[in-house]
Amino acid sequence: MNRKTSLLLATLLLSGTILGACSNGAESNALSKTNSESQNSGETVQGAEEPVTLSIFYFDNTGTIKMDSPVLKKAAELTNVSLNNVASTGGEDKQAYNLMLASGSLPDIISYNITELNAIASEGALEPLNDYIDKLAPNFKKFLDENEDVKNAITASDGNIYTIPFVGDGNASTGWFIRQDWLDKLQMEVPKTVDEFYSVLQAFRNDDPNGNGKKDEIPYIQRDNNIGAYTLLPLWDAYDKLYIKDGKIAYGPYEDEFKVGISNIAKWYNEGLIDKEIFTRAKARETLLGNDTAGSTHDWFASTSNFNQSLQNEVPGLKLLPIAPPESISGKVFEVGKRPKLSGYGWAISSQSKNVEAAVKYFDFWWSEEGRRLFNFGIEGDSYTMVDGKPVFTEEVLSQPAVNGYLTEKYGAQLPKIGVWQDFSYEQQWTNEIALKGINEYQENNYISDDYTLPTLNFTQEEQKRIDALVGPIDTFFHEKAQTWVMGGEEAESAFSSYQTQLRNLGVEEYVQIYNDAYQRYLHGN
Repeated sequence: MNRKTSLLLATLLLSGTILGACSNGAESNALSKTNSESQNSGETVQGAEEPVTLSIFYFDNTGTIKMDSPVLKKAAELTNVSLNNVASTGGEDKQAYNLMLASGSLPDIISYNITELNAIASEGALEPLNDYIDKLAPNFKKFLDENEDVKNAITASDGNIYTIPFVGDGNASTGWFIRQDWLDKLQMEVPKTVDEFYSVLQAFRNDDPNGNGKKDEIPYIQRDNNIGAYTLLPLWDAYDKLYIKDGKIAYGPYEDEFKVGISNIAKWYNEGLIDKEIFTRAKARETLLGNDTAGSTHDWFASTSNFNQSLQNEVPGLKLLPIAPPESISGKVFEVGKRPKLSGYGWAISSQSKNVEAAVKYFDFWWSEEGRRLFNFGIEGDSYTMVDGKPVFTEEVLSQPAVNGYLTEKYGAQLPKIGVWQDFSYEQQWTNEIALKGINEYQENNYISDDYTLPTLNFTQEEQKRIDALVGPIDTFFHEKAQTWVMGGEEAESAFSSYQTQLRNLGVEEYVQIYNDAYQRYLHGN
């Protein structure tokens, strides 16, 4: 073990990180690592000159991720690099990660959360990749040159790049949905403003659009009971998380707009326009669309649109269609949901590895046209065929109820924790027409705001410790008070000032400042 890694492990032990994992009774298993020497001459940009096996930490508690999958075997044929997973099985990923660190023997490659990886990089556990990328990774370097936001996001606070990230593709994720069949029955137009939306919800509540003679309609539902009614906040220019406001990061529940938003949501809840069980109900879409009582929601395009087909026997004529975001109280038309460009995961090379160059070239292979296609679509002639120069999935793949899971389990494609570039066209092929129409509408009309999905930020160890200490009490207090206000236990208008004072006492301004410091580093590339 080298001196830097010893320092890392000592620091982790003193902080209690590893002791906490070991105190659960798990034993530390020494991880074997390859002793193969890197081939320093004659290598191609796609891998090693001679076959080499690199050890990797890739935790998977499902048992579906195999290092001898068709995709990884094909990659080995093309790069001369095979992978041997040394991660423990069972338990949780954080525990397995800590056990790997505690073993004192780090594998060649570590696939994990980028924030955690940058933390151990600051103690010398990971190899800085800046020079290697410049010299040995032309495909990834080209991507970084064309995507400065990604380069800034993966650059650690010390100016080095230690990780190759998983980069998503596509933009639209969520949108507003309404029962067009109910609007047609009530002879109403699609609402275009928050006031029109309010009027439509009132009509859904009062005018029996499901035609069963009962006042059982629930005008607005939300399947995520952690978010609950907060998906309505943007109608009043408010938000329930960190977001970018006037060029700086702000904590939505601390802003004055939140008082207006939560007060109006409480009003709608009291009037019966919002599901009374919105903070507790499980499977809201299945239950309330299935019994023909749900009128509208805000959710993911693909999964929400699927109910039009899956419930056609239970609810004949169901038309749950995406609509443009209703204009907010200030006249803005925007969508807060956006696919994050970075998933937060990626892979890195340990400073103990004797195969750094081979690993870097292997990483770069996945950013080549062939490597990217292999990751996204699997095996040509088996999971897809080339049609007019583009990969098209076979009918067997497209007929699966969960295409993404099928690709991962059968072929080893779409692994979520490695450094690759996803291709949205793979998803377009199995997304239904209603969802695609909504996605296109939101993208073509520029509804999707960049201000509500923060870029991946890198924090110093001290900053991360403070965030970890502050975020729990702050978020818990916000959720408790907001739910109380929505359900009528207290009025937000009269209590908001003291609520803001308590958030300050809990350190919300320090919390926001830490994020803004990291955001400034991100903006300036350091």
